[in-house]
Amino acid sequence: MTSKFIFTISVVSTFLFLTLCQPIFAQNDDKGYKIDVQIKGAKDTVCYLAYHYGKKILVQDTFNIDSKGKAIFEGDEPLQGGIYIVIVPGNGFFEFLANGKENNFSLSTDTTNYIMNMKVKGSKENKWFNDYQRFLKPRQDSLRQWSKLKQTVEAEDSLILLDQQSDSLNQAISDFRVNAIKEQKGSYYAKLFTTMREPKVPDSLQQASKQQARFKYFKKHFWDDVDFTDERFIRTPILQNKIDVFLDKLHIQVPDSLNKAADFVIAKTKDNDKVFQYVLTVITSKYEQSKIMGHDAIFVHLADKYYLTGKADWMEEKSLNKIRDRVLRLKPNLIGKKAPEIILPDSTGKKQSLHAMDAEFSVVYFWSYSCGHCKKSLPGYKKIYETYKDQGVDFYAVCTKPERDKWLSYIDKQKLGWELNVYDPDGRSPYRMLYDIHSTPTVYLLDKDKKILAKRVGPEQLENILTFYMKEKK
Repeated sequence: MTSKFIFTISVVSTFLFLTLCQPIFAQNDDKGYKIDVQIKGAKDTVCYLAYHYGKKILVQDTFNIDSKGKAIFEGDEPLQGGIYIVIVPGNGFFEFLANGKENNFSLSTDTTNYIMNMKVKGSKENKWFNDYQRFLKPRQDSLRQWSKLKQTVEAEDSLILLDQQSDSLNQAISDFRVNAIKEQKGSYYAKLFTTMREPKVPDSLQQASKQQARFKYFKKHFWDDVDFTDERFIRTPILQNKIDVFLDKLHIQVPDSLNKAADFVIAKTKDNDKVFQYVLTVITSKYEQSKIMGHDAIFVHLADKYYLTGKADWMEEKSLNKIRDRVLRLKPNLIGKKAPEIILPDSTGKKQSLHAMDAEFSVVYFWSYSCGHCKKSLPGYKKIYETYKDQGVDFYAVCTKPERDKWLSYIDKQKLGWELNVYDPDGRSPYRMLYDIHSTPTVYLLDKDKKILAKRVGPEQLENILTFYMKEKK
């Protein structure tokens, strides 16, 4: 519902998202749709009919704009409800609503200003939607300008004034939506605003001393206005935005808390299979791609509970096998688990056990003598060892290449001072699977009991984490 979107024809490049998109939108009705579009300033070109899929924009179909700027969007099946986008390459885009009921209407506009020049015939909801966009656009423009201005203003009085003006505009936008909900009650247009709104905390909880009570109320009632049986919200950014706020802002960012939160949201979709598929897909994709350390445990939880138990019955066996393989590689090395044992020979041929290391903190360092990134980051790891070796930090360095001469030459040339340098000459050790090694360098930090504290960290991150745990220990 905002005025800025990213146009993406291809979907997210993860096997999970790719395999989950299409089945949701299978059509059964045969009434069809026809939308006449007139765009002044565009002619003899193509345009795309696209739709929101959470935060992505996916193309539904391609249509031709003739020499008079006219295009006809039509199909043998009705257009499923959602927020759609007409994209004219090189000339921007505009949005319209599909409510699942109004399947024949016309839109006329101009490339100089799609929103302000829009005329709608045959669709009450798109007339209301355009009225809202006309109201919203200048106020959003002002809010953006004032936000930039605040970065350059230092006078406190001026900052207060800008905040007051911003609050006034945001309140006006909120009031417009509240009135729309009342005046257009029962429409999809009004339902969009209902779903977007946040819980209103009672006046009785507004005292400063009741901050925790306000938070609990807000969190408890966050989903009150969301209809998880309405499939039309699959084709909007609204539902995914609310999911992100709920998971990112209202919960501690640790697996135990987020696993429960994810299950809570997914359980709300029990009455609609398509919404269940969408919500599970969105949440799983969120944590399968997360760059936050430890969030892979949430992906594992979701995979174990929903995908590998048969609840995601739309998945093909090939995709399930990929998820199963990913889980197998992640489970042994989740944060908080005891690190898998590694026993490999050192330069004398003596087998060295990771678990036998007597160190307050063990750094498991997987590297290769042919790896450019390893060479670049090595000074940082060497510095950490020299700085902290007298404070109980030691390295267990595993070379991922089997050539003994090159391995020993690199150790000598780079002066790797830590005691335990090992390698796998016969390629028999399962450490690659157990530690999910698909690139080097890969670094794990373990505590005295060999429990995993951190993983896949660079030198700077590693030093910060070590400093934190050392202070905590003291």
